[in-house]
Amino acid sequence: MKAFTLAWLELRRFRGPLRRLVPLVLVLVPLLYGSLYLWSNWDPYGKLGQVPVAVVNSDLPVDSRGEHINAGEQFVQQIKATDTFDWHFVDAADARRGLAEGTYYFTIEVPSDFSARLATAADRNPERAALHIVKNDANGFIVGIMADTVKTELQNQINAAAHATYARALYGELDQARQKLQLASEASKQLVEGTELSKEGTAALTTGLNGVRDGTGEITRGVHSIADASAQLDQQLRAITDFTAERLPGAVNALVNASNVAVNSLSAIKTTTGFLGQRAAEGRAAVEELGEKHPDIAQDSAYQRALDISRKLADSAATADGDAQKALATAQDANRQALALQNNLGPLQNQVRAITAPADTLRAGTAELAGGGLGITNGLNTLAASSGVLHTGAGQLNDGAKSLQGLVDDTLGKIPPTNPTEVAQAADVLGSPTEIHVENINPAHVYGRGLAPFFFAIALWVFGLFAYLLLKPVNQRAMADRVNAWTIALAGFLPAAALGVLGGLVLYAVVDFGLGLDPVHLWWTLGLVSLAALAFVAIDHFLRTALGAVGDLLSLVLLIIQLTASGGLYPMETAPAPFQAVHPFLPMSYLVDGLRVTISGGETQHLLKDAVVLGGFLVVFLLLTTLVVQKQRTWSVARLHPQIEL
Repeated sequence: MKAFTLAWLELRRFRGPLRRLVPLVLVLVPLLYGSLYLWSNWDPYGKLGQVPVAVVNSDLPVDSRGEHINAGEQFVQQIKATDTFDWHFVDAADARRGLAEGTYYFTIEVPSDFSARLATAADRNPERAALHIVKNDANGFIVGIMADTVKTELQNQINAAAHATYARALYGELDQARQKLQLASEASKQLVEGTELSKEGTAALTTGLNGVRDGTGEITRGVHSIADASAQLDQQLRAITDFTAERLPGAVNALVNASNVAVNSLSAIKTTTGFLGQRAAEGRAAVEELGEKHPDIAQDSAYQRALDISRKLADSAATADGDAQKALATAQDANRQALALQNNLGPLQNQVRAITAPADTLRAGTAELAGGGLGITNGLNTLAASSGVLHTGAGQLNDGAKSLQGLVDDTLGKIPPTNPTEVAQAADVLGSPTEIHVENINPAHVYGRGLAPFFFAIALWVFGLFAYLLLKPVNQRAMADRVNAWTIALAGFLPAAALGVLGGLVLYAVVDFGLGLDPVHLWWTLGLVSLAALAFVAIDHFLRTALGAVGDLLSLVLLIIQLTASGGLYPMETAPAPFQAVHPFLPMSYLVDGLRVTISGGETQHLLKDAVVLGGFLVVFLLLTTLVVQKQRTWSVARLHPQIEL
C-alpha cells in the first residue's frame, strides 16, 4: 500500500494547468509514435500506384511470316491498364535523367529487339526476350525492393504479351502452312501436267523414232536399188562391149567407104561442073564477041536474050562449080573424120567399156540413197521436235518439282524442331519467353547499407534530443552577465555540437569498419554527417532553450514525425498526404537524401542542395536561439518557477 501511496504522491506532483498535461502527454506518446508510424506505413505496397516509374518503349515492330509483331506496344498497353505504379511513358533520355534526378524511382525499358526476339518463337532456336529494369538506390533502397516484388507481376504481364505474340505467330504459321500446302497442291498439279507433257513428248519421240526407222528402210531399199543398178550396169556394159566390138567397126568402115564414094562422085561432079562452067564462059564470050563484031545485032532482041541466057548460064555454071567444090570439100572432110573415127574406134571401145553405163547406174543408186537420207532427215527432224516437247515437259516437271521441294523445305523449316535437346531448349524459352534484367546505377547492395542514411539521421537526432538532457543549453551565469546573446547561444551550442560531430564520426567509423559501409564519397559522407549533427543539435538547442522540457517533448514529436515523413523507408508517394506535405520542411529529409548520394552514389546536385538546406537549418536555429537567449535575459515568474522541469 505504501508503494501505491508514494506513486499517487508522485502523480499529485503534476498539478497546475500545464503540469496536468504531463501524464496525458506521457500516455499519448505510445499512441503518437505507434499511430503515426503505422499510419504512414499502413499499406505502402497498396499505394505503389502513386510511385512514379518511367517506361521506355524502344521496341521496333517486326513483320515475321506475314504477321506484324509489336510486342513492346502491347506490353505498354497492358501496363497502362494497370495501376501498379504511376507509369510515365517517356523516351530513354528523359528516363535516364529522371532516374538520376529522383523524378522516377526506377525505369523499365523495352529494348529495340524485344519483338524481334519474340518473333523467333517458331524458329529452330527461339530466343528469350529481355526487359531492362534500372534502379537507383540513391532514390531509396526500399523502393528497389518494391520493384523486385512486382518483378513477378511484370514478368507475368510480359509473358502474357509474349504468349499472345507467340499465339499470333503460331496461328500465322498455321495459316502460312495452309497457304504453302495450297501452293504445294498447285505445284503437284503442275507436276502432273508436266508429266502429261512428258508422256506426249515420249509419244512424239516414238513417232520420230518410227520415222527414223522408215528412213532406215528407205536406205536399205536404196542399197538394193544400187545393187540392181550394178547388175544392170554390168549388163549394159556387156551390150556396149558387144556393139563396140562387132557392129561399130563395120558401121565405121561402111562410113569410110561411103565417104570415099562420095568424095569420088563429088570429084567427078566437080570436074563436070568445071567443064560446064568453062564452056558456059566460052559460050558467053562467043555471044559477046558476036555482038561486038556485029553491032547491028547487038540491039536485036534475040541477041539480047541469047546474051542474057549465056551470061546466066555462065553464072549458074560457075555457081554449080562452086557448090560442087564445097560439097567435095565437105565430103573430103567427112571422109577424113570417118577415117579418124575408124582410127579412134579402138580407144573409143575401151572408153565406152569403162565409163558410161556404170556411171549412170551409179547415179541412179546415189539418187535412191539420197532419198533414203532424206527419209532419215525427216525422221530426225520429227525426233528433234519431239525431243523439244519432251524437254519442255521435263522443264515444267523440273520447275514443279523444285517449287514443290521449296515449299516442302519452307514448311519443314517452320515446323518446330524434334531434336530432344532443341525441343528442351525451345520448351524452356517458350515456357518463360521473357526475362527481366535488373540494373542499379547506384547500388546499395545490402539492406543495411541501403537504410544507413535513415538510421544515421535517427541516431543524430536522438543525440540532439538526449544531449540537452545532460548538458545545459545556456550558461545561466553568462545570462546574468553582460555577455552578448550570440556568444551565450554559441557557447550553449558548441559542447553538444562538438560531441554530436564526434558521435556521428564514431558512428560512421563503427559502421564502416565493423559492417563495411564503404561509402562512394567518403569525405562528403563525413562532412554531411558532421553538418547534420550540427544542424540537429542547433534545432534541439533552440527547442530546449526556448521551451525547456516541452522543447524536449517537441523534439521527440519531431523525431516521430520525421521517422514517418523523411522518406527514409518507403517513397513519399506511398505516405499519406499530410506526411508528404511536411516532408520538404523536415531536416532529416535532407540528411537521408544526401547520405544516399554519398553512400550509394547519385547526382551531386542533390548533395549540394541537401548540404545548403542543412546549413540553412543550422544558421537559422542558431539565430533563433540567439533571439531566445536575448529574450530570456528578462526574468519572469514562469522562468523562475517552471511548471515542468527535467
